[in-house]
Amino acid sequence: MNKQALLVFAAAAAFTIPSSLAAASRTPLSQAHTRDTRASSSAAIKVAFNSKLGAKIVVDGNGRTLYMLNADSMGKPTCAQLDPVCPKVWPALTSQGQPKAGPGINAALLSIVNGAGGVAQVAYNKHPLYYFAGGHGTGAGDKKPGDAKGQNFEYSWFVLTPKGNPIR
Repeated sequence: MNKQALLVFAAAAAFTIPSSLAAASRTPLSQAHTRDTRASSSAAIKVAFNSKLGAKIVVDGNGRTLYMLNADSMGKPTCAQLDPVCPKVWPALTSQGQPKAGPGINAALLSIVNGAGGVAQVAYNKHPLYYFAGGHGTGAGDKKPGDAKGQNFEYSWFVLTPKGNPIR
């Protein structure tokens, strides 16, 4: 692949979800959420050091890596609009009520936004938060605390620093 073709591919990937998602399962959105993303009384967010990335990152209360999507703007989740399968591969972190700020998290940066299907999705520094479940042609996804297989996925998905900025 020549340099120009590589740049065109990289630019396109930054604004799209892989076509493999579109051809994947047609399970209704209501069935897309796994046990990891069901809202409890309120979600807990904290900071943990990720040895694979060599940095402190934002994780859920169980230490599972959370991601932001480049296409989301000003706190508006766009995953489901980009591709109907996206919420299955990248399920939202949801919460009933205000999320709890754990160690290293600035509570003033936490909020709830209206996610796919009307779920209460947690956002940090105006970045809606997602897990990387994988599947549908995207690989295995994160399976345990410390996994960060979604980092820089398709040049569009990134973990966040404790200040709420993406690590690119």
